[in-house]
Amino acid sequence: MPPSRIPWGKPKSRNKIHLRMNQAEVVEQEKYPRRIAVTGGVTNIGRAITECFLAKGASLAVGQHRSSANSLVEKHGDRLKAIHLDQSSSESCQEFITESANVLGGLDVLVNNAAITGTGSSRAFIDLDTQFVNQVVDINLKGVIFCSLAAARIMREQGSGVIINISSVNAFRPQSNASVYAATKAGLNNLTQSMAKELGNFGIRVVAVAPGDIWTDTYEQVIAEQRARGVDKEVVGQAVLGQGQPVDIAETVCFLASEKAKYVTGVIWIVDGGLLA
Repeated sequence: MPPSRIPWGKPKSRNKIHLRMNQAEVVEQEKYPRRIAVTGGVTNIGRAITECFLAKGASLAVGQHRSSANSLVEKHGDRLKAIHLDQSSSESCQEFITESANVLGGLDVLVNNAAITGTGSSRAFIDLDTQFVNQVVDINLKGVIFCSLAAARIMREQGSGVIINISSVNAFRPQSNASVYAATKAGLNNLTQSMAKELGNFGIRVVAVAPGDIWTDTYEQVIAEQRARGVDKEVVGQAVLGQGQPVDIAETVCFLASEKAKYVTGVIWIVDGGLLA
């Protein structure tokens, strides 16, 4: 079952119990970072991560290639800034991180969530071509490197920071027609551990979260495509705890970014409902 959701509204009653709860919530929020950048932060898992941090009291900059962040920005006003990001471009990655830090007044956390996933990253190995391989690798791996590099240089000057990479269980158990995608996620896991070793001396923690089968629009497309090929058993009914939800990943990311996880670095945190068990 997904973890309990964060309360959004204020209590209707102002009795002592609710006052105590509000004070506890304030203390709890102080354990969470305040200046967050999230790539791909307005749809599916990325949106859940953004909303989780907003509920914890943070201000965010979200990077998105399309102009789909407008409704989210309008809802949250000054606490959320949408910034253009083409993660296949090292220059755009640098500009996104620089502008994020300028808008937020620094950078406590970078969440590398943007990636080509689902049917967009699905192709039989025998049918691969240069353009497809370059596109997936540029966005899923090289873009993470360039965003992380720009963020790490800012965090080094601050003396602290957290970088969280969104990986996948495909890094451990690849599905068919996902060879390049799985390779980028396996590479991302190794990148995470290498970065953690090198950046720890600057007070920067680096971790990865590897989701299992999380129900999103993208996942629906994957199921439809696999069923069309007659291999729906690859993705249906495998996890011990059933289908996951974006909030399951979001709550894990928020925890790993917080002071509660201050001794956690260099790990790949699997959130898959027992899929790999």
